[in-house]
Amino acid sequence: MAVSPLKRQATDALRRARKLPVGPDRNDLRQLAVGLRFLDKQRLKSKLRDRATASDEVKDSPRTSPRT
Repeated sequence: MAVSPLKRQATDALRRARKLPVGPDRNDLRQLAVGLRFLDKQRLKSKLRDRATASDEVKDSPRTSPRT
């Protein structure tokens, strides 16, 4: 599975943060990474929810032509 752009950006932000000395700039980059990872997880949850909804709709729809 390919790495999403949000996860890649979060990883880059964490790597940049590790190179900085302890302080507000480092904390800002870490917070950015946490936010990006959160958004990526929410995107994945949304995709799963959409798939489940679509699957339920297909199951609940009446068939137009009966099988014989």
